Amino acid sequence: MPTVTNQTYGTYVPVTVTNLQSLASDDIDPFTGWQSARIDFQAAIKPVDVEFVFSLPTAATAPAGSAVVVVYVVPWVLAADGTTWIAGANLGTTTLPTGVEGTASLSDPNSMRTARPAPYKIISQPINGYFSLAALFDGIVPDAVSLVLSNRTGAALSTGCVVAYKPITYTHT
Repeated sequence: MPTVTNQTYGTYVPVTVTNLQSLASDDIDPFTGWQSARIDFQAAIKPVDVEFVFSLPTAATAPAGSAVVVVYVVPWVLAADGTTWIAGANLGTTTLPTGVEGTASLSDPNSMRTARPAPYKIISQPINGYFSLAALFDGIVPDAVSLVLSNRTGAALSTGCVVAYKPITYTHT
């Protein structure tokens, strides 16, 4: 009997976005941005990919400056001791990613992977986007990641921001 391989989607997991709500626009380098908590993929069944989605409502303000939200990804590697996390990218400043949800000071250029620039073209436009983690890292899912977001739209983000992910695995029957 032949083996059938099925792609299986894990549970939808919202990311804590407390400090992302109402994030002001900042188009002057170094930028004030937001970083997510570190998302650990070291589960019993490690994903072969992870899909991320974001939805960012904005204040009723006209686009200005770069008129874009840039989403970056920081890969994390778990050291041999099994407890120490090492950031595989920098923010382009003297401050390293923390792996804790909060604000971040970042600059361009930096060594993070750019996941998705999302344009802001019309007043009150919601900014939505999607990306595949494995596609950013040449088919590999890092041990963990954190997201860093830079709001350069000219408008503050509103409340109701959503950032979420679903791990993808394969099952064989």
